[in-house]
Amino acid sequence: MEDAATDYKLLYERTLAAHKKSLELISEKDQQIQTLNFELDKYKRYIFGKKNEKLASLHTDVNQIILFELGTGYPQQEELSEQAADFAKEKAPAKKREKGTGRMMLPENLRREIIIIEPTEDVTGCTIIGEEVTEVLDMIPAEFYVKRYVRYKYARANGEGIITASLPDRVIEKGIPSEAVIAQMVVDKYVFGLPLHRQIDRAAIRKYRRLGVNVPASTASDWIMRGWQHLAPLWELLKLLVLNQKYLQADESPLKVLDRDHKNGIHQGYMWIYNAPCDKLTLFDYRKGRDQSGPKQMLEGYAGILQVDGYSVYEKLFGNHPDILLVYCMAHSRRKFVDALNYDKERSTYVLERMRVLYALEQQMREEKLDWEQKTKLRQEKSAPVLLELKEWMTEQLPMIIPRGGRPKVLLVRL
Repeated sequence: MEDAATDYKLLYERTLAAHKKSLELISEKDQQIQTLNFELDKYKRYIFGKKNEKLASLHTDVNQIILFELGTGYPQQEELSEQAADFAKEKAPAKKREKGTGRMMLPENLRREIIIIEPTEDVTGCTIIGEEVTEVLDMIPAEFYVKRYVRYKYARANGEGIITASLPDRVIEKGIPSEAVIAQMVVDKYVFGLPLHRQIDRAAIRKYRRLGVNVPASTASDWIMRGWQHLAPLWELLKLLVLNQKYLQADESPLKVLDRDHKNGIHQGYMWIYNAPCDKLTLFDYRKGRDQSGPKQMLEGYAGILQVDGYSVYEKLFGNHPDILLVYCMAHSRRKFVDALNYDKERSTYVLERMRVLYALEQQMREEKLDWEQKTKLRQEKSAPVLLELKEWMTEQLPMIIPRGGRPKVLLVRL
């Protein structure tokens, strides 16, 4: 009987291939874990972290525990100990009011209601030698009342017809509310953030129901919508003023909208904002989606500088536009490097240090209240070299960065 020869070479190759495959799988899992940890870190900072992203926090000791790890580091323990000691101390005496300071002066244009308070004792035979005046700020709650327009009918002589005065124009023709009621509802809702149903409840409790008047929510909503129709020309004028600017900022924000036709009773809408910082004008445009139809329609015919975040729609629409120079936001770019600090501290810190120089220059110019010509000159002298240096450095570093999701993300710096 012939013994089957063992092919050790084939067995070795198979084992080596299996081991190589295992290493590749482990590497892939490690990369996936790193990506998930990166996203988790970012969301934790978004939910629990400070709103400002100051660079001072980047220079802490590498052995110091980070904010979202369990436990309390030594610096935190020292700080808590100092706070506990402060609580044990006696409360410092209240600071005496400086001489010359007094009560707030009430505006002279306010109506004064004079209230005379006489002593309870008999003052017969006494002479008034002076007076003490105390002013108290008071208010009268909003009052609902009815305007009754009475128009007399006059018959012309010899039966030539009847004369009757015309009613003044109203926001809702033949409607109940005056322009003041609608204006107050609009201001309460959109300026002070008071929802319509709360306005109705508040008014009903204090006035309407007490007087036997009930305003349904659908009626109040219709009043506001009809009122907005009269503001449409102002919105069109604002649109013309904003889109004739040479520098615009555009962004979009999600907005949940009540929708009876939607299966969940609510749909995800978007408020597109077009801001003209030079003249401090802001235009709002609501859309049901985040596709390119909104900015494509709104910015049709626009010519100038358009600053946006990294949303791809803007690049597709205006990246190669002949009349629009598309620029990006430094704050959005900076945020990406802050997110990458725990995974590539050396390179991230280098970029953040360079960006700090740019932010410091902007702060200096704001404090010195320079005009736009002086700012432009300083930016060309000091900011442009820093941006060019960053661009060259990023171009060199790009091949050494591990691609994420199959392709690397490139940061474009436009001057």
